[in-house]
Amino acid sequence: MSSSIVPNPGYAARQEFAPTEHLAVEAVVAYVDNELSPMATTRADAHLSLCGRCSDEVVNQARARSLLRDGAPMSAPPSLLGELSKIPTQEIDMRGTNRSNRRGR
Repeated sequence: MSSSIVPNPGYAARQEFAPTEHLAVEAVVAYVDNELSPMATTRADAHLSLCGRCSDEVVNQARARSLLRDGAPMSAPPSLLGELSKIPTQEIDMRGTNRSNRRGR
C-alpha cells in the first residue's frame, strides 16, 4: 500500500521569525526582563537585528522598566487616570448578599 505523503528530505524547520511576524507584547516584556529561555532569546535577538519596529518596542519597554524601578516622577493622561480610578481598591463583602459561590456556599 503506497502513501500519498512523501517525505521531503530537503525540508528544514524554520528557526527564525518570518519578516512579517513581530514579537508579542508579552515576549518583549520577558525579553527586557531576561525571562526568555535561551532558545527564545536567540530567536528574539535574530528578529530584533532585522526588525526596527520590535527593536523600538524593546527600547520603549526597557525605558519604562527603568523609570518604574528608579521611582522617577511620571504623569499619565487624564483618560487613563479616570479608568484606573474605577478599579475597586478594596474587596467587596459578598456575605450579605444572597449569592453563592461555585460550591454553593
